[in-house]
Amino acid sequence: MKRASLAGVGVFTLAAVGLAGCAFTENSDVSNPLVRKSAWFSYLNADDLRTACSAGDAEGRIRIIYNADYYKEVRVFELEPKAGNQQFDLTTRVFGPAQVSEINVEINAPLGVFGGEQSVDVIGRDDYLAVTDALQKDGFGTQQGRDGVRLYSDDFYWVALGCSSGYVTLGTWMSGVDDLRALGFPAVLTNLSSIETKLPEPPAKDKARSQSAAQLQTIQNSESGTFYRTVRGNMLR
Repeated sequence: MKRASLAGVGVFTLAAVGLAGCAFTENSDVSNPLVRKSAWFSYLNADDLRTACSAGDAEGRIRIIYNADYYKEVRVFELEPKAGNQQFDLTTRVFGPAQVSEINVEINAPLGVFGGEQSVDVIGRDDYLAVTDALQKDGFGTQQGRDGVRLYSDDFYWVALGCSSGYVTLGTWMSGVDDLRALGFPAVLTNLSSIETKLPEPPAKDKARSQSAAQLQTIQNSESGTFYRTVRGNMLR
């Protein structure tokens, strides 16, 4: 796939889509447990990034989220160009459990009182391109047939969103649908991040839970606090 312009360094384009309301804004601090409790779905769908992107204020920004069984670990990678597009901030946040079994989790406020570890690393243009190239190799910007795929909180999945030319591209990789162990971009990200904790390993492809099995388990354990997001075009609903 030919690289389209992303902050002068290249990534992906997509047709215009409607923007959802923004519970999460550019000024929200996702490392704050109270903010994350009230705005996680909005953050996961990148409502803030979509709004900034359509206004021309987020060119080249990328958000990548790894859900490694939500109540055990969620890891977030944010890439943002600096002036001149020769250097980029790579912000990594790791959210782990904080007595989640004692939290009364509501479907519209699922994150509870997690804490978080954070690092900010300055990377170069070549490193940024290594991330975008790896994403593209893993299908970002070219995925098809994703409509209706469910991302279950008690399983493993990746979400990536990038802004280019005023539009946001969404990519998703779900255990049981995709072979998460075969993805290349996670290793690129972790090698660039100063967070030393290893990524939790997803299930092998032949051991992964299917979408139908996940749906049945969610229905049977309706009181567990498990939730999901569904891919709908370029959105997560």
